[in-house]
Amino acid sequence: MGEIIHVTFGAERDWQRARSEWSEGLTAVGALFGDDESLMRAKADCVYRVLRRIVEEIPVVRVAAKVPDDLPAEQVALLTAALREAALKGIEATTCHAVRVVTAAIYDLCTSKLRAKPS
Repeated sequence: MGEIIHVTFGAERDWQRARSEWSEGLTAVGALFGDDESLMRAKADCVYRVLRRIVEEIPVVRVAAKVPDDLPAEQVALLTAALREAALKGIEATTCHAVRVVTAAIYDLCTSKLRAKPS
């Protein structure tokens, strides 16, 4: 008892919408390159699973810091909260970056043709 559980309502619906969009997008782009539709749908499903794991399977992060012995309890609580918030912001930034990088490369990763690189 006493644990806080954060719930995002509609998250499953958002995941399913994204999965459908990736499937339709990869199928459409794959068709331009002559890629098999079933292969493109399988690749979209793989992208969905990878991105979902990146977002949902974040490992536990433990932060240890030496707190000066002469700090009052109120300041220890503030410092602890600030360290926790900083760690969570770092995890959020890293996760968002990983998802952006993967989604930006989805067509290059999943179709038979690579986009022409600018010189």
